[in-house]
Amino acid sequence: METVSQCNDFFSVRTLNPLASVIRLPAVKDIPGQLQFGFNALLVRGRTDFQPTCLGRKECDFSDGALVALQPNVQVDPCIWEYGKEKADGLLLCFHNRLFNPCLKGKMSTRYSFFRYGIDESLQLSLRERITLEKEIDDIENELCWGFDEFSCTILAERIRLLLDYVSRFHKRQFILRHDRNQKLVNRADQWIEDFFRSGKARYVPLPTARDFAGMFGCTSDYFNDLLKHETGKCTEDYVNSKRISFAVVQLRKGDRDIKDVAADLGFPTDQVFCSLFRKLRGESPEDILSKSGAEFLN
Repeated sequence: METVSQCNDFFSVRTLNPLASVIRLPAVKDIPGQLQFGFNALLVRGRTDFQPTCLGRKECDFSDGALVALQPNVQVDPCIWEYGKEKADGLLLCFHNRLFNPCLKGKMSTRYSFFRYGIDESLQLSLRERITLEKEIDDIENELCWGFDEFSCTILAERIRLLLDYVSRFHKRQFILRHDRNQKLVNRADQWIEDFFRSGKARYVPLPTARDFAGMFGCTSDYFNDLLKHETGKCTEDYVNSKRISFAVVQLRKGDRDIKDVAADLGFPTDQVFCSLFRKLRGESPEDILSKSGAEFLN
């Protein structure tokens, strides 16, 4: 389905605006197993006792609904449409990139990175959260019924942005509830990073990225990056670099290696690049660490 209008036709819904639509999914509609949207979409499902495991609900999550964010041009997993023997129901919000594209690179991409989460990383909703999202979607639908004027696109974009901000807030809440589970992943990542630098692989192997950790833990790179930032306050790149410099401090304090050798061992192209990052993260230079180590040795 390349356009919002095509999607409306499929679900027998009148097109009020070719850039956005709210579809109340009928309980009797058969949805094809292979489906792909050419636009952004959010699916809000209500509480059910037949929620499929593919949505990824954990024992620490709420169970009063679920939200699935779908980015354009990615095949939709058919499991999201059915709960056990029940056919699809719920609210489907579709909006075209011309309103605004939450998947664009830059600030907006980071703000709404949940569009690139996997289906099994979907948002599990409390009753209050589901009611809030349904109300915001109702407001979007009401705006669509106004028709077109010079304010239409602006108001629609702002209402959709407000909805997405609520989704971001609720994802943050979900990270809080999953803290114990997520901390175990961070601890495993810590051990992997430590083993990586201790082995000397950094000399000839690129530094680990969010994609590497995602492959290790069976999640998407955006989900891991957001998880790590929630738990540590740092994105994957910054976190790896902080561990890198911490390891450098340990090596320098031994007093038996020079700066150039430590820099090379940690994968820095030059010792100047190493010193620059070291000062930025530590507020002191590698030479300061060496001089302190020498003073301690003399004492």
